[in-house]
Amino acid sequence: MNGRTGPGDPIPAVWRLPFELAWEAFRAGSRPVGAVLYDAGGRVVAAGRNRAQEPQAPPGQLAGTAIAHAEINALAQLPAGRRRDGHRLHTTLEPCLLCSGALVHSHVRHVVYAAPDPLWHGIEDVPAVGGLIAERWARREGPVAGPLAAFGTLLMRLWAVLHTPDDLDETAARTARDCLATADGLLDAETAQQAYELLRPHLGPRDGTA
Repeated sequence: MNGRTGPGDPIPAVWRLPFELAWEAFRAGSRPVGAVLYDAGGRVVAAGRNRAQEPQAPPGQLAGTAIAHAEINALAQLPAGRRRDGHRLHTTLEPCLLCSGALVHSHVRHVVYAAPDPLWHGIEDVPAVGGLIAERWARREGPVAGPLAAFGTLLMRLWAVLHTPDDLDETAARTARDCLATADGLLDAETAQQAYELLRPHLGPRDGTA
């Protein structure tokens, strides 16, 4: 997977499935986060999405609970007791403390996130406690360059303005409302790529990087 885009393929290959899962979560009413674990050869090992606002999940995954995060639902599919050298978890939003702990327990040492999550500012300092946490803490890479970071952030703001508007400051809420008003058919988009193209005017210049 080289992460490059091609004609008619606006989302880089390695990010296509994570964002499709995030968009699926958005349309289902859950927070729009998707996560995919790739092996060293770029093959999909496991995938999950946020299902916190939904009543059901596939076997072995969580739904209807505050801890039904995308990363948790991806990592929960892994058998215990195996090293996972070269595996990378790609997630559309920076992992929280819960999901960072799950990475430690799952022996996944590398996580790449598209959009930053201001709620967890400072989480990169956790390994300073030392010990096993420092030894197993996943290398964090992100946010990505270009419009994908804005796309991941905007999806969260759109979800919040629809479901928890009081949690947004006025600037973020206004941006989300403007996007909903100007992106005709956004809520009817069946795929993340369709949504991405509708939101392109709000995401900054396209630079082809990921």
